[in-house]
This record gives sequence, structure tokens and C-alpha cells, in this order.
Amino acid sequence: MGTHDRRERVLAAALELIARDGFDGVRIADIAAQAGVSAALVHYHFANRAQLLTEALAQSLGAAESRLERATADAHRQDPPERLADLIDFGLPLNPEDVTESCLWAEMELRAAGSPELSRSLAALNARLMRPLADTVTAGLEQGVFRDCRPDEVATVALALLAGLSTRLTSNDPGLTLPRARHLAGRHLALAVGYPGPLPFRELPPAAPARPDQPGTPRPDAPADPPHAVARRRRAPSTATRP
Repeated sequence: MGTHDRRERVLAAALELIARDGFDGVRIADIAAQAGVSAALVHYHFANRAQLLTEALAQSLGAAESRLERATADAHRQDPPERLADLIDFGLPLNPEDVTESCLWAEMELRAAGSPELSRSLAALNARLMRPLADTVTAGLEQGVFRDCRPDEVATVALALLAGLSTRLTSNDPGLTLPRARHLAGRHLALAVGYPGPLPFRELPPAAPARPDQPGTPRPDAPADPPHAVARRRRAPSTATRP
């Protein structure tokens, strides 16, 4: 196994464990064991857990962006309203991979307030998420299908709206289903860009069963499972000082 492959295995292990157990619940030794490498090799590639969290989330986001671009190209969905609908879906937890990424975002946001390094990383990742939203709104304004809005403002509001809805969905809030969250996001962002009518969403994908060690994925066509039915994340106390 080459150096690149070992590094990728470490990132994949970090992504899974941090999403499952929380930032304080994971040691470098845990990540090394999950990846099947030595702790020394993990330290060789990554200075600390903050760097691991940042790069694991960046890798997860990159993979999700690639899936979105392939799906958009395959379906020939390039019109701004279609693109905006797809970006809303991109921001909601439609599958177990999305749930994992949402958990990583939560960890990043939780730690960023006390870490200048993570704060800078979070700002860069948020800017990366906002760019396609702003570009889509700009294209819609140029084509005359959107009106009376500012792309940067719409992108900022969209990011906040989708983050809040995702938090409720990944915690299996019984008052919110995935179709309802999607409808709310689509309705209010259509209003924000002056689009007359519902956004052209695609059909929701079938729900995949959640793994036993993973927070529950919201079911697309039924009320969320009650909280006791979801595998809870195991977390160490926030005062932990593990290496």
C-alpha cells in the first residue's frame, strides 16, 4: 500500500469515527486502529486532530460535490431553477453519507469557536458551499428567471436555512420529515429569488437503512422515527484532553 493510499485510509477512518463518537471521543490511536496503520503514521500525515477533522470534512464535501455534478450532468439539469433545487437537496441529509457529513459539520462548528485554525477552516468550507448557490442565483438573474435579489445574500440565507433543517432531521425531530423540510426550503428560497412557482425537484431517492453505529437517516415518506429508536452517538465529556 502506497503513502497516498494509507493517508486516504486514515482520512476515511477519521471521518467515520469522529462522526460516530464526536471529536472528544476519538483518539489518534483509535483512528490508527480503524485504518490499520500505526499511530506514528497518523502523526506523520496530520499534525493534530483538528487537521484531521478539517481534512476529513473537506474530503467528504469533495466526494459529495462530485456526486452532485455527475447527477446533474446525467440528468441534464442546468437551468437555474433546476440547479437551485438540486443544491437544496445537496444541503439536506438524503442518505447515510449525508448524515455522516452533517455530524462532521456539527463537530466543526462546535470546535471552531475555541480554535482559530478550525474557525478559518470552517469559513473556507462555508464559502465553498455558498459559491455554487451564489453562482446559480447570478445565472438566474442573467436569464431573467430570478429577480429582485442579491446572490450573496440568498446564498447566506440558504446555507443557514439548510443547516438548521439538517440539524432537526439528523436528530430525528418528530415534528419534521424530509419532504416537509425540502418543501420549506424550496418554498422560501423560491420566494427569496423571486421565482414564480415551486422549484423543479427530482423524486426523492429511496431511504437506505441506517447502520447500527450511525445516527438515523430521515425517512423520505414517513414521520421521523422516535428518538429512542435511533442509535445514539457515543461521546466523551467535552473536557477530555486525549491526544
